[in-house]
Amino acid sequence: MQKYITLQKSKSSKYPFFRMVIPIDLRSKFGGSREFHISLKDVSNSELELISIRLKQITHQIFHEVRSGMKSLELEDMKLILRTEVKKSIDHSHHVHLGTNEFNQSSRYDSLKTISEREEKFRREVNDDLGGYEKELDSKLEGILKSLDIEIKPSSLPYKQLRRSFVKLYSLRFDWIKDLINESGRTDDDFRRDADEKLRMELFPELQSPPSVQIQVGDQILNPVIENLAPEPPQPYRVQEPVQLSGLQSTPVSECIGLFLSEKGDVREMTIKECKTALNFIIEEFGDIPIGRLDREKGTLIRSHIRKLPKNRTKIPKYRDKDLHELIKMKIPSEDLIHPTTINKHLGHLSSFMSWCLTLGYSDINPFKGTKLKKNTIAKDERDPFTEKEIKEIFSKENYLFYTNVENGGFGLPYYWVPLIGLFSGLRANEICSLYLDNVKTFDGNGRRKVWCFNILEESERPEKRLKNKSSRRIVPIHDTLVELGFLDYLKLLKSSYPERKRVFEELPFRNGSYARNVSRFFNDRYLPKLGIKKSSNGFHSLRHSIIDHLKQKGVEIHYINEMMGHTSGNIDLDRYGKGYNPDIIYNKCVKKVLFETSHARGIDFNPLKLNWKKIIQ
Repeated sequence: MQKYITLQKSKSSKYPFFRMVIPIDLRSKFGGSREFHISLKDVSNSELELISIRLKQITHQIFHEVRSGMKSLELEDMKLILRTEVKKSIDHSHHVHLGTNEFNQSSRYDSLKTISEREEKFRREVNDDLGGYEKELDSKLEGILKSLDIEIKPSSLPYKQLRRSFVKLYSLRFDWIKDLINESGRTDDDFRRDADEKLRMELFPELQSPPSVQIQVGDQILNPVIENLAPEPPQPYRVQEPVQLSGLQSTPVSECIGLFLSEKGDVREMTIKECKTALNFIIEEFGDIPIGRLDREKGTLIRSHIRKLPKNRTKIPKYRDKDLHELIKMKIPSEDLIHPTTINKHLGHLSSFMSWCLTLGYSDINPFKGTKLKKNTIAKDERDPFTEKEIKEIFSKENYLFYTNVENGGFGLPYYWVPLIGLFSGLRANEICSLYLDNVKTFDGNGRRKVWCFNILEESERPEKRLKNKSSRRIVPIHDTLVELGFLDYLKLLKSSYPERKRVFEELPFRNGSYARNVSRFFNDRYLPKLGIKKSSNGFHSLRHSIIDHLKQKGVEIHYINEMMGHTSGNIDLDRYGKGYNPDIIYNKCVKKVLFETSHARGIDFNPLKLNWKKIIQ
């Protein structure tokens, strides 16, 4: 705890001065200085404590503005502001002494009378129409909660309790204002402590009772020590011991994480990896603490620090050797910051973990419930479809055949086929890459017609095959363009040339719970950038969005599009009780209408991509 007023010795006497420690994270902005001093030599003894309170408030406001980028000041600039405030205080004292002070006893009485009348009016309004006042308060609370990305549930009991506490808080303000008018010397810290004590909500846990330190100035004894509201960032974070923990609540976080992951069951390897990364934030932040110590305050701290982290922190050289506390001190460029979608993934894993802990008695709170960031964009805007000009560029012979290197066979084969299948089917990358040869088969159409289709499904004997959700299970007819390019001939050649072959694209390894990693990296990180059309908002998944957008513009009914894409229809009767459409219907309503056109109304010619598959495979 730092003193705000300290005594400076001179040759014959002592005089007070204001002392402030500069927070660690701001020292570089003030030339590396650790602290500064402002002389209070000419301030009267009766005003010392009040002026120190005022200087403290101004200083912390300046710190806040500098920290948030609102203000750029040199240390001397800040000192000048504070010296000006000291001079104003001295002038005020002189007015009091000379009897010329405008704020005399009469005006003080008038002010107290006014605030008392306002208090009486407030209490009358609350007593006469509590419901109406609470509705008026709802709009203010809504703004506060939204700014903190907290989910609003006005009908819930916690929200009603919070609203009622705000009514009490407004009532407490009047007592505080009266104290200020009376120049009691009470600070905003004192007011907040009173609020915490009376409301019992622990709204300001950072506040601590200041130590009792006496300073003698002349013949007068002062108690001017006031708590520093801008403490130096803790390194590492210091966790206050709870009063008491149960046996389960004393379990180390690492042990709980191990138990939680062991119960995850049949989950993708990638999901487990992502979950471990998220849960490790707790240990990085606080160490292997008892799980019962993880409260809302600490959950909020973790959330705020995750938002300050760079993406790919373990891969980028300038970040990978730094721990969490070092990274949050760095000024990370906005383009390097972790994406909101990834932040929400981390918060989702943390919330699932703490919900599990809450259910089993390891904790009595889920500090991550309702902490996900609100999306600034609607879902359809998160990934851009390719324009028809971009599609023509991507699948031009000179680009596509050269970069996929398909004519040499081997690893070039999936690079060639997977994007084309994605363009004409809307299948997800992993749905294509995980196809087995027997997943491409004929189904009965209407009448005697047989329809070649992709059969997208989970199979117990092939546990690595996973679907995104239940709606993803579907049958998608194969587009005529794929047939013309020789896809069915290609499969026939694979079966005859390699009788032991099981998967369509056995060249692709299974990594991090997916077969699609190599294709996605080729398409997103190598191919699109080479063409100069890569953006943060496009990638392989944009092929799927291109199909959806294309069919919508052709007026295809949305329930047919949903069937082809593996989306829910939005109709509970259709989703729960209805069977999938006959493949002929999806072919006629959707698949055959996928005909990309240029701005000149000429179809994009894919025939130049046709190859001699017998020559390539054998």
